[in-house]
Amino acid sequence: MSDTCPGERYKAGLVAPSECETAKEEVIREKVLQLLLRDKGFQPEDLEVDVPYEFQSGEDAFQSRASIIIRLEGRRLVLIKCGAGSILARERPSLSLARLMDAVQIPLTVVTNSEDATLLNTLNGETLECGLAAIPTRAQVQERVKELEFIPLPEKRLVMEKRILSAFEALGLHGECH
Repeated sequence: MSDTCPGERYKAGLVAPSECETAKEEVIREKVLQLLLRDKGFQPEDLEVDVPYEFQSGEDAFQSRASIIIRLEGRRLVLIKCGAGSILARERPSLSLARLMDAVQIPLTVVTNSEDATLLNTLNGETLECGLAAIPTRAQVQERVKELEFIPLPEKRLVMEKRILSAFEALGLHGECH
Protein backbone atom coordinates (compact mmCIF):
# COMPACT_ATOMS: atom_id res chain seq x y z
CA MET A 1 0.00 0.00 0.00
CA SER A 2 1.34 3.39 -0.98
CA ASP A 3 1.75 6.19 1.56
CA THR A 4 0.96 8.85 -1.03
CA CYS A 5 -2.44 10.50 -1.12
CA PRO A 6 -4.96 9.34 -3.73
CA GLY A 7 -4.47 12.54 -5.76
CA GLU A 8 -0.76 11.84 -6.03
CA ARG A 9 -1.44 8.26 -7.17
CA TYR A 10 -3.81 9.66 -9.79
CA LYS A 11 -1.20 12.09 -11.05
CA ALA A 12 1.28 9.24 -11.25
CA GLY A 13 -1.21 7.34 -13.42
CA LEU A 14 -1.76 4.58 -10.87
CA VAL A 15 -5.48 5.14 -10.28
CA ALA A 16 -7.81 4.24 -13.12
CA PRO A 17 -10.96 2.20 -13.51
CA SER A 18 -10.13 -1.47 -13.47
CA GLU A 19 -10.82 -3.59 -16.54
CA CYS A 20 -13.64 -5.19 -14.57
CA GLU A 21 -15.25 -1.81 -13.88
CA THR A 22 -14.88 -0.71 -17.49
CA ALA A 23 -16.32 -3.96 -18.82
CA LYS A 24 -19.23 -3.85 -16.37
CA GLU A 25 -19.99 -0.24 -17.29
CA GLU A 26 -20.10 -1.17 -20.98
CA VAL A 27 -22.43 -4.11 -20.29
CA ILE A 28 -24.69 -1.92 -18.15
CA ARG A 29 -24.70 0.84 -20.78
CA GLU A 30 -25.71 -1.71 -23.44
CA LYS A 31 -28.58 -2.96 -21.24
CA VAL A 32 -29.78 0.61 -20.69
CA LEU A 33 -29.49 1.40 -24.41
CA GLN A 34 -31.63 -1.63 -25.23
CA LEU A 35 -34.17 -0.55 -22.60
CA LEU A 36 -34.31 2.96 -24.08
CA LEU A 37 -34.69 1.70 -27.65
CA ARG A 38 -36.93 -1.32 -27.06
CA ASP A 39 -39.15 -0.28 -24.15
CA LYS A 40 -38.89 3.48 -23.72
CA GLY A 41 -39.61 4.55 -27.31
CA PHE A 42 -36.37 6.32 -28.17
CA GLN A 43 -34.80 6.25 -31.61
CA PRO A 44 -31.03 5.78 -32.14
CA GLU A 45 -30.74 9.40 -33.28
CA ASP A 46 -32.13 10.56 -29.89
CA LEU A 47 -29.15 9.07 -28.05
CA GLU A 48 -25.52 10.15 -27.70
CA VAL A 49 -23.36 7.34 -26.31
CA ASP A 50 -20.15 7.48 -24.25
CA VAL A 51 -19.88 11.28 -24.41
CA PRO A 52 -16.53 12.68 -23.19
CA TYR A 53 -16.11 15.81 -21.09
CA GLU A 54 -12.69 17.34 -20.46
CA PHE A 55 -12.18 20.11 -17.92
CA GLN A 56 -9.62 21.96 -15.83
CA SER A 57 -9.77 22.17 -12.06
CA GLY A 58 -6.99 24.34 -10.78
CA GLU A 59 -3.85 23.32 -12.64
CA ASP A 60 -5.03 19.77 -13.32
CA ALA A 61 -6.85 18.46 -16.39
CA PHE A 62 -9.52 15.79 -16.01
CA GLN A 63 -11.74 13.63 -18.17
CA SER A 64 -15.17 12.30 -17.43
CA ARG A 65 -17.88 10.67 -19.54
CA ALA A 66 -21.63 10.59 -19.73
CA SER A 67 -22.79 7.07 -20.53
CA ILE A 68 -25.79 8.26 -22.54
CA ILE A 69 -27.34 11.64 -23.29
CA ILE A 70 -30.92 11.90 -24.49
CA ARG A 71 -31.33 14.69 -27.03
CA LEU A 72 -34.69 15.73 -28.46
CA GLU A 73 -35.47 18.70 -30.68
CA GLY A 74 -31.81 19.75 -30.64
CA ARG A 75 -31.55 19.94 -26.85
CA ARG A 76 -29.76 17.71 -24.40
CA LEU A 77 -32.46 16.83 -21.87
CA VAL A 78 -31.26 13.81 -19.85
CA LEU A 79 -27.76 12.73 -18.86
CA ILE A 80 -27.52 9.05 -17.90
CA LYS A 81 -24.57 7.71 -15.93
CA CYS A 82 -24.23 3.91 -15.85
CA GLY A 83 -22.01 1.89 -13.57
CA ALA A 84 -21.73 -1.19 -11.39
CA GLY A 85 -22.45 -1.09 -7.70
CA SER A 86 -24.09 1.66 -5.73
CA ILE A 87 -26.07 4.22 -7.69
CA LEU A 88 -26.20 6.45 -4.63
CA ALA A 89 -22.42 6.87 -4.79
CA ARG A 90 -22.73 8.10 -8.40
CA GLU A 91 -25.42 10.72 -7.82
CA ARG A 92 -23.24 13.67 -6.81
CA PRO A 93 -20.57 13.40 -9.53
CA SER A 94 -23.28 12.72 -12.12
CA LEU A 95 -25.10 15.91 -11.11
CA SER A 96 -21.84 17.84 -11.44
CA LEU A 97 -21.27 16.39 -14.89
CA ALA A 98 -24.80 17.32 -16.01
CA ARG A 99 -24.28 20.84 -14.66
CA LEU A 100 -20.93 21.32 -16.41
CA MET A 101 -21.20 19.47 -19.72
CA ASP A 102 -22.95 22.16 -21.80
CA ALA A 103 -23.40 25.92 -21.91
CA VAL A 104 -26.68 25.25 -20.06
CA GLN A 105 -27.24 22.55 -17.47
CA ILE A 106 -28.73 19.29 -18.76
CA PRO A 107 -31.98 19.46 -16.75
CA LEU A 108 -32.44 15.79 -15.82
CA THR A 109 -29.89 13.25 -14.56
CA VAL A 110 -30.36 9.49 -14.31
CA VAL A 111 -27.98 7.24 -12.39
CA THR A 112 -28.35 3.50 -12.97
CA ASN A 113 -26.70 0.12 -12.57
CA SER A 114 -29.31 -1.44 -14.93
CA GLU A 115 -31.11 -3.03 -11.97
CA ASP A 116 -32.09 0.19 -10.21
CA ALA A 117 -32.18 3.86 -11.19
CA THR A 118 -32.69 7.31 -9.76
CA LEU A 119 -34.02 10.31 -11.70
CA LEU A 120 -32.74 13.64 -10.41
CA ASN A 121 -33.53 17.28 -11.09
CA THR A 122 -30.10 18.56 -12.12
CA LEU A 123 -30.78 22.17 -11.13
CA ASN A 124 -31.55 21.48 -7.47
CA GLY A 125 -30.40 17.86 -6.95
CA GLU A 126 -33.88 16.73 -5.90
CA THR A 127 -34.74 13.04 -6.33
CA LEU A 128 -37.76 12.86 -8.63
CA GLU A 129 -38.26 9.10 -8.96
CA CYS A 130 -36.56 5.81 -8.06
CA GLY A 131 -36.53 2.37 -9.66
CA LEU A 132 -36.04 1.38 -13.31
CA ALA A 133 -39.40 3.00 -14.08
CA ALA A 134 -37.70 6.31 -13.19
CA ILE A 135 -35.89 6.18 -16.53
CA PRO A 136 -38.36 8.23 -18.55
CA THR A 137 -39.96 7.20 -21.82
CA ARG A 138 -39.60 9.36 -24.91
CA ALA A 139 -43.20 10.56 -24.41
CA GLN A 140 -42.49 11.46 -20.77
CA VAL A 141 -39.40 13.44 -21.76
CA GLN A 142 -41.38 15.25 -24.47
CA GLU A 143 -44.08 16.10 -21.93
CA ARG A 144 -41.55 17.20 -19.28
CA VAL A 145 -39.64 19.46 -21.69
CA LYS A 146 -42.43 22.03 -21.29
CA GLU A 147 -41.57 22.50 -17.62
CA LEU A 148 -37.78 22.12 -17.80
CA GLU A 149 -35.47 25.07 -17.34
CA PHE A 150 -32.41 25.48 -19.51
CA ILE A 151 -30.12 27.77 -17.56
CA PRO A 152 -26.37 28.13 -17.38
CA LEU A 153 -24.57 27.13 -14.21
CA PRO A 154 -24.05 30.26 -12.12
CA GLU A 155 -20.41 31.36 -12.29
CA LYS A 156 -19.99 31.08 -8.50
CA ARG A 157 -20.97 27.37 -8.69
CA LEU A 158 -18.70 26.54 -11.64
CA VAL A 159 -15.50 26.15 -9.62
CA MET A 160 -17.26 24.13 -6.90
CA GLU A 161 -18.83 21.68 -9.38
CA LYS A 162 -15.47 21.20 -11.12
CA ARG A 163 -13.84 20.47 -7.75
CA ILE A 164 -16.51 17.90 -6.89
CA LEU A 165 -16.23 16.14 -10.25
CA SER A 166 -12.43 16.24 -10.21
CA ALA A 167 -12.33 14.80 -6.68
CA PHE A 168 -14.39 11.79 -7.75
CA GLU A 169 -12.27 11.33 -10.88
CA ALA A 170 -8.93 11.86 -9.12
CA LEU A 171 -9.75 9.45 -6.31
CA GLY A 172 -10.79 6.78 -8.76
CA LEU A 173 -14.27 6.54 -7.26
CA HIS A 174 -15.79 4.78 -10.22
CA GLY A 175 -17.95 2.37 -8.25
CA GLU A 176 -17.61 -1.10 -6.90
CA CYS A 177 -16.52 -4.14 -8.89
CA HIS A 178 -17.54 -7.59 -7.73
